[in-house]
Amino acid sequence: MNFSKQNILIIEDDLETLELMIEIFESEFSNVYSAINGHEAIEVFNKNKIHVILCDINIPKLDGLETINKIRKINYSIPIIIVSAYSDSNNLLRASNSNIQGYFTKPLTLDKIESILDKIFYHQNHTFINKKVQINSSTILDLGNSQVIINNEIRKFTSKEFEFIKLLMEKKDSIVPYRTIEEIVWNDDKMMSSTSLRTLVKNIRKKLSCDIIENISKIGYRLVIENHQ
Repeated sequence: MNFSKQNILIIEDDLETLELMIEIFESEFSNVYSAINGHEAIEVFNKNKIHVILCDINIPKLDGLETINKIRKINYSIPIIIVSAYSDSNNLLRASNSNIQGYFTKPLTLDKIESILDKIFYHQNHTFINKKVQINSSTILDLGNSQVIINNEIRKFTSKEFEFIKLLMEKKDSIVPYRTIEEIVWNDDKMMSSTSLRTLVKNIRKKLSCDIIENISKIGYRLVIENHQ
């Protein structure tokens, strides 16, 4: 595992713990950014190129899970690991709905640090987002270049179409609720209408020349691909 060209953001309000975490991870990453509250974390994230986030839950101004949810509206695929003193079921449930890649309790041990790095590496290297997915004998979904290739003919996706496909691919085999689609795909402060969503899906289906997008009435959408390559 090599993270030497990546930047990590550590969100932790306890200064002693923060200093320790910076010391631990600065040997693994190119730059270590830090924030002691939710508002500062979002500001740092927006101003810098961040590849990985470690976040506490109990932080001031905006708690860790609210901070994660706001970051997820900007970037849905960045690996985020929670490091917290709390492990109650309510926090675990809220965290599971925020697309996190791991949940570790303090204090950090050597084994936990190794597990955190393993999870980051796995998430960054075992995803469809930078891969070509064979949909059928004539159709390849090229997520790395935001396009579909049908019989060697390239058809480009619009930004919204790509974000929609990417979101469904990340949540493959699961139903993505309408609310999540609106938060991730319609992140330009415009309201998502049922008409605009149907039009988006219709245009994607035309470009794919096959129907792998399934609508679950009154709930959301999911991607149905029988075989991945």
